[in-house]
Amino acid sequence: MLNLFALVNDPAARVQRFSLAREVQAELTTYLEQQEQAFNACSDQHEFDGKYKPDAGELLFIDDFDDIDKLGSAIQDPMSVPEVAPTIDLFEKIKALFSGRVESDKSVTVLLQAFDRRRVLSTNGLTIFQSNNVFKKVEGLGLTVDSKLTASLTGKRLRFASFHNARQIFDLSGYFVEATDADIAAFADMEMIGANKSALVAMADTWIRRKLALVQQSQILTEVPVADIATAALAFGIEVAVETVDGGIQRLVLPEAKADLKNLLRFLDDDFYEATLSKTQYVTNSKRPAKVKKD
Repeated sequence: MLNLFALVNDPAARVQRFSLAREVQAELTTYLEQQEQAFNACSDQHEFDGKYKPDAGELLFIDDFDDIDKLGSAIQDPMSVPEVAPTIDLFEKIKALFSGRVESDKSVTVLLQAFDRRRVLSTNGLTIFQSNNVFKKVEGLGLTVDSKLTASLTGKRLRFASFHNARQIFDLSGYFVEATDADIAAFADMEMIGANKSALVAMADTWIRRKLALVQQSQILTEVPVADIATAALAFGIEVAVETVDGGIQRLVLPEAKADLKNLLRFLDDDFYEATLSKTQYVTNSKRPAKVKKD
């Protein structure tokens, strides 16, 4: 039967194991194996290059993926992994849930789900669930396992359908190609962007080129209205200029100062977040309070 693990934003214990009742473990095994079958039904696969956007039923893959968190080792030797301590602080740090098995050829398959903090069942307030036609109180912390996989790692091949969801789990920037001058020009020409094209190309260092490529791949600018982006940014102290052109089209005006541009790109690339319960604001990967500074 499959075990269940958490990948946690905790340098001291990145991987932790859930201790499951046997009947829960059996049900989880069936549940995840069904998800794996649906995931593997996507037979059309494309090597990840940061540009191709998969359609429904397609997957992206990265070969020679570096399993720096040793997820495969946890699958191979689950009892060597420390057990999850059920605290609010820990549950807020969970990046992903994962499980998997050792294959007959000794390779390891890891099944991963990005973890949404809204899936935590907290004892703050009154959380109830139905059982035997009555509702009962949740006595301890809990969580909901998602109904689909985010990614699968077999050997050194990482597969995923959504780049945005996969990078909630892994830092994929090392596998990403920097935006070229032509890519930057295309970005500046987007309907919802207001920018001096030549100035943007001249300003773009390696960091900016990589971030621009990541923002383009996420499609955040085509999926979220500019006004909503500006409003959300203010919560983190980032002022976003918006202009209205051509009979009502709103455009996000890119800052001319490099430091301000970098802060905006960090925000567009989801580098800022707010803890669900403590409401503390963070910059991801550094776990420091999100106080925007001028370079």
